[in-house]
Order: sequence, then structure tokens, then C-alpha cells
Amino acid sequence: MALDSDRRRQLHALKLKSLAETYLGISLSDLNGTEDGAIGIKRHDDSVTAVILAEERCSRGVGVAMAAATRAEADAIHIFAKEEASSLASTAELFRTSLLVWELNGRIATRAVAVSPTFEEPKDADPALIAILEAADVDVVYEHGVVTGEIRGLEIARIEGDGEEQRIEVGVGAHDREAFALLHGGMPSREALQRVTETVQFHRRAGAEPHPLNRLNAERWLRSQLIGSPEKIGATVLASVSPPTPRRSLKETIPAVAYGRMADGNQVLVVCTIGIDLNLIAFGAQARIHTDPQAQLIFVVPGRDAHPLLKAMVEKLVVPAELIAIDDDWRDWKSSSSLA
Repeated sequence: MALDSDRRRQLHALKLKSLAETYLGISLSDLNGTEDGAIGIKRHDDSVTAVILAEERCSRGVGVAMAAATRAEADAIHIFAKEEASSLASTAELFRTSLLVWELNGRIATRAVAVSPTFEEPKDADPALIAILEAADVDVVYEHGVVTGEIRGLEIARIEGDGEEQRIEVGVGAHDREAFALLHGGMPSREALQRVTETVQFHRRAGAEPHPLNRLNAERWLRSQLIGSPEKIGATVLASVSPPTPRRSLKETIPAVAYGRMADGNQVLVVCTIGIDLNLIAFGAQARIHTDPQAQLIFVVPGRDAHPLLKAMVEKLVVPAELIAIDDDWRDWKSSSSLA
């Protein structure tokens, strides 16, 4: 029988309380359970320690920990992670703070060893299929070995299979692709793409009535707008690149990443999100290591989402970065010509 939300939060809080007492020798004075784990604070004289349990969505552990520590002005941070502890330890090294990650194996905790993540190499996509996507006026996006066709950041097609078995499957997400294949399996890819493209373009535009097709993947829509108008952030050219971790599904929301060049000639990595994402800064720091450790790093959010907490977290990065707040009406931007 599944636990209700309140009971799960209580159990997370009790688990963190026990871990802090056993491994850190401290009693947390401020303790709150969350859906993903728990957050505790210990204040003693002039020092403050933040302790976090990452039980679910562990990859967000560093972001949650940094946010909690920033609010509490903590000078020491501990994360107890059920999964992905080595990756979190690697991310922790990107911040100017005392952050220690513990790997949980049941109730036993050991100090995690930082290990750099590995990334899947892109597969060789059939040039003829790429040409079909480009002729349909969709953006061809390569992420973690997967080639997709997007309209304003929304995936409407994907190249599936290997070698001579490669094919274009049309639809918004896996379930839609399966349904489309069952209903229109014999339809040529060009005609299928045209039908889906027309539908998505009608709904995914500025001023359109609310619809699932214009609510999904807003962060990727923002990225596509910046690629079309890189001068909005002082860049001359931008292109989509893989995030540090792949999306597990179309409905999963993670920041969208682009790479390019600024007007001064420096390489730049741009990380976009909509809403206040506490893991944004940690995610972007990982993305820079993944793509180009020497690149300038810029976080781009609408003005209403440029929370002071995000700005404070940016300042804690070992390698400097910048948070840029753009117009809230970014969907209205008209694409401009970029200089290569």
C-alpha cells in the first residue's frame, strides 16, 4: 500500500534526523520532510550546518542543498543520497562551499567519491532522413545519441532504428508516435510530418489559446527563440546541445542547453528554464563541464523567474557565471538573422 504524502514526508524527516545524529553527531533544530527527501538545519554559536536527504529525484540533490544552505547562510553542507552520490559529489566540487556527499546503502552511509559522468556518443543518422526533417521546416536536434525534429522546442518526430533500419517516426512523444503509426502507418514521412507540423505550429505560437501543445517544454521553446535571436543576450550564434543528463520522457522538465559564440568572440553555454528551478545552477555548472569547461556560462530566465536566491547561488560557483533575465513576452520575439 502506497504511503500518503504527509506520511512519506514524516518518514523522510525521521530518516534524516537519525542520519545526522549517527554520522554527524548533531541534532537538527530545524527539520522538514519533503516529497524528495528532507532538509535540516543546525545552528551552533557562529556556525550553521545544512543537512539534506536526497531520497527521490536524487540528481537534484546539490541544487536543493545549495538553495537551503543559501537561505540559512550555512557554512557547511551535507547531502545523504540514496542514488547518484558519485555524480553529486562531482557537481559539489563546482561550488565554493564546504559540501560533503554521503552515499546511502540502506541505513549505512559512506563518503561518496566524485566520478565524472559518461556520455553517449551520437549515432550516425541517415543523411536522407535528416534532409526530410529539414525540408519539413523543423529544427533537427541531437541529444544523447537521439535525433529529433522539433517545432519551437516541441519534439514532433524522431529517427529510430540503426543502420539501414533507420526510419522517421512522427508524433509528439512516444505514445503519440505509437498511435500515429497504428493509424497512419502507410503514410509517407513527408506527408505525415506536414500534418503534424501544421497542427503544432497552429497551437505553438504567441497568443494562441491555452493547449497542451503550447504548455509542454516551454524551456525548449525559449531555447529555440534564443537560437533564432541570439543578440537578445549578446550572442552572435547559438545551437542546441545535449544537457548533462538525458530527458527520460517528453513530460520531464529539465533546463534546455545551447552553445555558441558571443559578440566578443568568446564561446558561451546558455542554459534556459521557465519557472524557479532550484537545481538550475547546479545543472548549468554540470552542463559547462560536459560541453566546454572554458566557455562563458549564462543562465537565461524570464524576468518574473529571476529570483534573488538563484542570483545568490550563481555567485557561489567556482567558475563565474551570469544570470540574465529576459522579457516575459519572449514568445513574441521574431527570429533574426545570426552571424556565423
